[in-house]
Amino acid sequence: MKSEKAKTARVTGEVTSVDAKKGMLTVKTKDKDVNLTADAKTKGALEKIKVGDMVRVSYSEKDGKMVATSVKAESASKATKSTKTQEKKGEMTK
Repeated sequence: MKSEKAKTARVTGEVTSVDAKKGMLTVKTKDKDVNLTADAKTKGALEKIKVGDMVRVSYSEKDGKMVATSVKAESASKATKSTKTQEKKGEMTK
């Protein structure tokens, strides 16, 4: 039996809850809330994150859980620019 390679994905949004001690993070995207568990090396990054921050999280699914492998805070202007760029791309394809 082959082991499945974990798929890596990214999510960008606003932090709605964070618990650095437990390694838990919830990020609100435009259409859903994403609950993540930090891996050992990412857990320390959660200490710098607070509710309301815009973040970009890389994660993979392991055993039915979304495990954050990278958490980076985004500046508000960069996050707004990214959202506007995505909106423009959506308008162009219509």
